[in-house]
Amino acid sequence: MIAGCGIPLLLVCWLPAAGQPRKDLCDDEDLSRTSPRHTDWARGGRTRSRRGARRANQVEPDSTQTVRGIAEEIILRLEELDGLGRSPYDQKEYPTEAGALAYSYAIDTEKFKYVVLKLCVEAGVDLLFHTYVCDSIAEQGALRGIVVENKSGRQAVLAQATIDATGDADVAARAGASFWQARGNEAPRLTDGIMYRIQFGQSRPSGVFACDFGRNAVVWGPGLPAIDATNADELSRAETEARLRIYDDFAGKQREHPELTDARVIETPPLLGIRQTRFVEGEYKLTAQDAISGRRFEDVVAISSCPIISYYGYRRYLDHEGYDIPYRCLVPKGIDDLLIAGRCISSEQQPYESHRAMAPIMAIGQAAGAAAALSVESGAHPRGIDVKRLQQLLRSQGAELRLGTGDEG
Repeated sequence: MIAGCGIPLLLVCWLPAAGQPRKDLCDDEDLSRTSPRHTDWARGGRTRSRRGARRANQVEPDSTQTVRGIAEEIILRLEELDGLGRSPYDQKEYPTEAGALAYSYAIDTEKFKYVVLKLCVEAGVDLLFHTYVCDSIAEQGALRGIVVENKSGRQAVLAQATIDATGDADVAARAGASFWQARGNEAPRLTDGIMYRIQFGQSRPSGVFACDFGRNAVVWGPGLPAIDATNADELSRAETEARLRIYDDFAGKQREHPELTDARVIETPPLLGIRQTRFVEGEYKLTAQDAISGRRFEDVVAISSCPIISYYGYRRYLDHEGYDIPYRCLVPKGIDDLLIAGRCISSEQQPYESHRAMAPIMAIGQAAGAAAALSVESGAHPRGIDVKRLQQLLRSQGAELRLGTGDEG
């Protein structure tokens, strides 16, 4: 997707959300392994390609909606279209109102696609679908643009500022940016899997079942061992395995829940839910201590209050209302005119397992977009923009930054 709005700004993104079945706006964790009723789900963001907004924590303290801005606008528009289902998370009930949203939502992804496309058109975004990044154009320590391939052939797209929103840092890696990546089981990491949508028959499980839309639900499906999702062969083999296991997985759910006897699988996603690959080395790298202590930063552009879901061997909730994500985590070392958005920002494993959730990821994406626009407008490299001005812009767009309310530094 190429974002123009009258300025030479390029957003490169991979959008699996557009094809995924309806799903929870919170987490992509396979919790079927922990609870047959799935009541122990404790994420705080969005799922692996869905979007949303939420309050601070699933657990106390829970007084501040830490993600607002564009994410909140999407949720409110979905509410108008009856595009919200019931989240499987054990959470407090809140009205679906600006500044008072609940911890998590399930969303109808067909209506989600409509809403975000409409937002893009209303904003004057120059969209280019069915287009894939082939290479990055970097020279003299700066990214000048990218090479893409689509129905029109191979093209070069030049820009003053480019945002890598591929999730896998494809643009950054091809531009020569430094990154780290866990290989196999060499270190604690998150693994991947697939979800699918089922339609209930004459009966259905009582209460909220998975990502629940009344007549149908999206459920967590087969998980996979650790793979390198930046390797085409490994990715293809893993997806083949996951897809061939879906109906066995569903049969297991039917045995566990007799109410699903006459239910059926009606939709599978176009690709696996990939949870982690590359992490770009930025001007600052978030640490485990930052997340656990709730550290505040002067250059805050987003907040995460989600639990660290796996690294410690259990779902580690934060005992504060969230840690700051500094702008420097979006700025790669050694390459100008490039910004990073999504799960591949500069971070250690532990905080990543928190801010990878969709709510903070959307806030990070909004920050990257605003920063790129300021970079182009001012003529400064992204690493040299006025961060206070960026924060002012984000706040004017409805973002929550908690400025002036803590120990930023």
